[in-house]
Amino acid sequence: MTIIETYSNDGYSGTTFDRPDFQEMIEDITRKNCIIVKDLSRLGRNYLNVGNFTENILEKYKIRFISVNDNVDSFLKSDSTHTIEVYFKNLMNEGFAKDISKKVRTSFSISKKNGNYIGVVAPFGYIKDPEDNHKFIIDKDSSKIVKSIFRMALRGISRQEIIKNLNENHIATPSNYMKNFCEKKSSLIADKWNLKILDYLLKNENYTGNLIQGKRTRIGHKKHNLVKVPEDEWITIKNHHQPIIDEKVFNQVQSILYNRKSRINNNGKYYKYTGYLKCADCNSSMHKFKRPNSHNVFFYCGLYTKKKQCTKHYITEDDLDSIVLITINKFIELVSNLNEKISKNISISYYDYESENKQFRLIELEKEEQKYRKLLNDIKEDFKNDIISKEDLDLYKDKYMFLLNKVLLEKEELNTNPISNNLERIKEISKIGKIDFIDRSIINELIDSIIISEGNGVEIVFKYKNLYEDALRYLNN
Repeated sequence: MTIIETYSNDGYSGTTFDRPDFQEMIEDITRKNCIIVKDLSRLGRNYLNVGNFTENILEKYKIRFISVNDNVDSFLKSDSTHTIEVYFKNLMNEGFAKDISKKVRTSFSISKKNGNYIGVVAPFGYIKDPEDNHKFIIDKDSSKIVKSIFRMALRGISRQEIIKNLNENHIATPSNYMKNFCEKKSSLIADKWNLKILDYLLKNENYTGNLIQGKRTRIGHKKHNLVKVPEDEWITIKNHHQPIIDEKVFNQVQSILYNRKSRINNNGKYYKYTGYLKCADCNSSMHKFKRPNSHNVFFYCGLYTKKKQCTKHYITEDDLDSIVLITINKFIELVSNLNEKISKNISISYYDYESENKQFRLIELEKEEQKYRKLLNDIKEDFKNDIISKEDLDLYKDKYMFLLNKVLLEKEELNTNPISNNLERIKEISKIGKIDFIDRSIINELIDSIIISEGNGVEIVFKYKNLYEDALRYLNN
């Protein structure tokens, strides 16, 4: 007897025949006359599939079948594959797989409830804690990408525009980042950002510091398709790890991007109040409406419009604009007066020093950006001129793109977060001066949320709650 080929399927369940090497064996079956297995469980642990294979497929192609430990040889004993003993062994093999599957799932469920992360890799933006494989810590570089994406969403940029921005700036996708910079293998590598990848990231509540597991489960030990689990059955562990995204910001982004009432304009931007208006009584998002043949815009409580629960909390856009405009101008005036007092009491301020340092760093980053862009162009030219191979091109391209992305992300952080402390915030807000109208940029700059009560009641929650008190304390010291 000559062994032509050996097939093995480590890491695959025997309850299915959809295993790579098994399928390869089926394709090769017409070129072979004998199949040998150690025992019947190696063929499979699905009673019906194994029975069909031994009784129909093997006989159809006149294949000799040998199961060494089970004393089965269809050539020496033609009826050995049809005995009661074989049927019972196949049933026992399936029962064993079912029992093991149940025990594993129970073990995983207990582990999840104990706050242990059981995924193979940590969510993008994190790495597994070297001291505890069930926990994870923030990864400095990839977490910057996550923060950048949430900032864009918070500014009202549509998902399509975010994807375009990421791809144009050659920002690594999660799978590409793992492959190139974490040395982790992935079966599917996405070179470009798409809606599926972006939505998975933006909807991932793990970024708030809460561990969410058990969103999907398998139907059974033989059916490996994943099905969704109701939200009230998810396993949630609060404050499991350090957050990358503040929970309020996360919820605001969900409201902006995934609220069915949210609409983008022709420029790919969201309406000025999208994601900011909340009902004072039920905390639902306020829904925008417009009467037919009219320019009048008004808002209702989302829970009221959907289920007739809560109350209307009706307010018109004109009334809201007027209240928000007056309140913001008062806030800017208060901050400006405070800035004057600070300027009189401080000759050389710390925030001027910090601002100057930031400008120097931006100049350095600009030079680094130009350097890596030039290196990328150089290696492309070298490849065209047959100076370097395709492998070398890919190697250097990945390296330079990673370094370039780090520079671009740091530049964005400096440009989008020019305020490093309360004193500098005061100075920046004072520069705004009196405003004449409300747009999304000013709302995004100053406001955390707008709470609507019955009877046109409006409470504006500013982002910098302790700004005034902290500044006064600074002056007193």
